[in-house]
Amino acid sequence: AVAAGGDLSFGGDTFGADKTIGSNDTYSLSLETDGTERLKLHSDGRGLSEFTAKVWINFIGVYTISIRDSHNVSSITDNGGGDFTVTFANSLADANYSAVATVFQPAVGDFMDVDAMVNAVGSVRIYTGYVIGLDSSMSPHDVSTCCILIFGG
Repeated sequence: AVAAGGDLSFGGDTFGADKTIGSNDTYSLSLETDGTERLKLHSDGRGLSEFTAKVWINFIGVYTISIRDSHNVSSITDNGGGDFTVTFANSLADANYSAVATVFQPAVGDFMDVDAMVNAVGSVRIYTGYVIGLDSSMSPHDVSTCCILIFGG
């Protein structure tokens, strides 16, 4: 129920302490203001809005490629030196998302970088390597740590 003044309450008790809202089914819970959906909590635990990350991953990109931790990622593929494809568990609405990546490889001696990313609705492909000298050319190279964060889509 909505109390006078717009505060949300249940049985006369306002939200002054932790409360549980939900159901035991597979429906989503949407929060709206002014008739516009602002946040949707899905039954699989994903909370989606323009303010929440649609995908994130922290993975090991050397030797045996493996995911340390992730959200909305089903798998990662090693396509060769410094070339990885991250496949999403749930496709995004479009490929016009913003993806940010960071990489780290100890003892390389040069600056590690992300060369390029290719966005698709069901995956993102990332190319990593290190910068050689002052001409800033990229040499493909696997990385010990790669983190990707995606908003939008």
